[in-house]
Amino acid sequence: MGNTMGTKTVLVNPPLWNAYAPHLAVPLLLGDLRARGHEAVGYDLSIECVDWMLSAPALEELARKAAARAAVDLEDQWARRRALLAAPAAIRGIEGAKARLRSLDTLHDPDAFHRARRTLRDALWLVSGAFPSCTFDLVSNTCAYSADSTAQVLAAAEDPDGNPYRWAFDRMLDRDLFVDHSVGVVGLSMSADTQLIAAVTFLRMLREMRPDVHVVLGGNYATRLVDRWQRRHPLFDYVDTVVTGEGEGALAAVADGLDAGGRDGSDFREGIPGAVWDDGGLLLRTPRQSVDISAAACPAYDALPLDKYLAPGPILPVFASRSCPWECAFCSIPFASNSFRQRPAAAVAREVGRLRAEHGSAYFMFVDEIMSLRTLRNVGEALLTASADVHWYGETRFAAGLDGELAQLLHASGCRRMNFGLESASQRVLDLMRKGTRIEDACENITAMLGAGVPIHLFVIHGFPGETPEEAARTVAFAEAVRRLSTHRYGVPHTTWGGSPFVLDVHSPVGTRPEAFGVRIEPPAPEDDLSLSRDYRTDAGLSQQDSLRVAEDAAGSAADTTVWFRAAGDPMAREIEEFTFLRACAGAPQPEPRPVPLYDWPPPEEDAQVALGPGVTSTRVPWPATEADTERAMALYNPAADRFLQLNWTGGGDLRQLDGLSWRDLEAWLADRDCHYLGSAPGATAALLLRHGFLVPSRRQARPPAARYRAEIGTGTENRNGTRYVSNPVTGVTIRLRGPAAATWQDWQDRQDGAAPPPQDDAVSEALVRYGFLYREPAGAGRARPEHLTRRQAV
Repeated sequence: MGNTMGTKTVLVNPPLWNAYAPHLAVPLLLGDLRARGHEAVGYDLSIECVDWMLSAPALEELARKAAARAAVDLEDQWARRRALLAAPAAIRGIEGAKARLRSLDTLHDPDAFHRARRTLRDALWLVSGAFPSCTFDLVSNTCAYSADSTAQVLAAAEDPDGNPYRWAFDRMLDRDLFVDHSVGVVGLSMSADTQLIAAVTFLRMLREMRPDVHVVLGGNYATRLVDRWQRRHPLFDYVDTVVTGEGEGALAAVADGLDAGGRDGSDFREGIPGAVWDDGGLLLRTPRQSVDISAAACPAYDALPLDKYLAPGPILPVFASRSCPWECAFCSIPFASNSFRQRPAAAVAREVGRLRAEHGSAYFMFVDEIMSLRTLRNVGEALLTASADVHWYGETRFAAGLDGELAQLLHASGCRRMNFGLESASQRVLDLMRKGTRIEDACENITAMLGAGVPIHLFVIHGFPGETPEEAARTVAFAEAVRRLSTHRYGVPHTTWGGSPFVLDVHSPVGTRPEAFGVRIEPPAPEDDLSLSRDYRTDAGLSQQDSLRVAEDAAGSAADTTVWFRAAGDPMAREIEEFTFLRACAGAPQPEPRPVPLYDWPPPEEDAQVALGPGVTSTRVPWPATEADTERAMALYNPAADRFLQLNWTGGGDLRQLDGLSWRDLEAWLADRDCHYLGSAPGATAALLLRHGFLVPSRRQARPPAARYRAEIGTGTENRNGTRYVSNPVTGVTIRLRGPAAATWQDWQDRQDGAAPPPQDDAVSEALVRYGFLYREPAGAGRARPEHLTRRQAV
């Protein structure tokens, strides 16, 4: 079927999607259109936008924007000041950081990986701080506008000051691609709610550029969203046709219908499965149908900028089956993806081989909602038969039959990671979830996979309705035990797990039949008309709030023990599955918790001059450092060591005044200006600046005195459920201590005169040294206990 002038199609993937690998939707639909004889091009607006925003020129402009804008509240002011502190390091290092993240060599260099992620985090902080109430972290994105409200989404599309995507699109959108008059159809794939504001922003701009183009919206999230609309929605101001369900064939039918021009007087959309369109204020729909995937076209990755994704490879998505035959109570996958089907394994293996030859990558992810045991075996055998010589990963479920023989086959075919939906280690909770899995099978499957050398990842849901605190804790303990077992017994260091609180999806069985699960759904606020999740109450077990706390504790985050510049959701703390997979492929080490070096020893010579540490930045902030202070604080950032600090700062000037002072004069300078850290004495404040690298001495003592150890000043402590959380506001590190470990830390805090170095067999004290909670000072130095804490440091 040929295509005529005026019906060229452009397919767009809007932000925010995965920045580490391509999305399958656009390349797959491009391949389908081209196989049917249609001219089509792809535009991954998500990675194009992210790559542009994370560039030195864009960051420079964002720094000016952050400096010029007004803050809306105190929290927003923290984010803005953090952005300004991080800006120089981010701008200076971003291009090198992206290059390191894209290099396979970085897999074997944990220090380079860590530095690159830290620079990336600083750049993301800068993006966030340039917009009010914005969090931009490559996982989700929030701004002053809510994606749950039609009114706010539409308002965001017009506001470059409050919507980072409108600001970016105004500057980087490839307008030439869309003003080309050979383009007659623009298709937008919206697979997740993280894309909604950016998608509507793009569609509004597209309508202004090309009011004549026919716009088609599709994708999993679009399907679930539009299904709930009974009458015309304002989105149809920008969209002509929504294709719900699967898009293969539908886009070609739109182009053919436009070519035909309604010659028989009917609307061509009446013959397109799953189509939804506005007809004079009424929404007309056609029934959805399952696509025959047995002869699916090869994805057209040539249309994407494969060199811009933030992981090496690239890792190319493929699929061997579609949808899921199970109906777990928490999941809405079957709703949006029709019936479960499998592709011929030989065709999958040929496609993998072709993509490897075309793009030079040996790394693939199967994005199937679930790879059944039959799919796994058939694909594994086909890849071996084809001598594909690739590495891949996918997702399956625990089931009888995944034994050692199958696991060995998967490893031999190149499988280097397998994701499993554990959800819970309690059989009772699994039955409540209608999961259809057995813990006994899970244990046998785990043993088989690890025995074959295949790392696994366990997905966990915290707080499914009816789950008790004891069951939730047992699941966390089980997942942690599997991770240790993988490393210590099987020598497979790349096994991971991750949990999230239960989210009530309106299309899931819990959402459609809440009474069957002991759940009472809270109605959303009237303005939240786009929300597909609901708050809820339970008849028994953990509440919705409890599930959030369990998830937070399990992840090791403690939002209330971090300080103003540190977020519990620090992007550096998250696992990136693409990198874990690639390390398993390369036999590279998994990053370990990094020690926190202190620059505390030997002490400086008395007449040594001090200089600012490399790259150290500072800014005055509009709040006092402590409750007892009245002056605006001075905030400091050391990007090389990743340290933040707030000092009471009296009078004018800035940190550069310290540059060139002698160590002897520094203490007097601090005393004269009442410059201190949390009320500490001038000498203790000077030593703190030194040990965290804000100041560097020209000489240190060749024959230092005897040293003793002290607990770091200013740490915050909180006890929760028998666990003590200790946070260092300067380094941002939070540790969890239980039992004797908590007593050891308390003992260090109570010691008035410090102590000699901890003995080698004192593992807890050694860990406290390693992570920067104990520091050295000359024996006989005065006590450094602070007099008071800031409001954000008191816990």
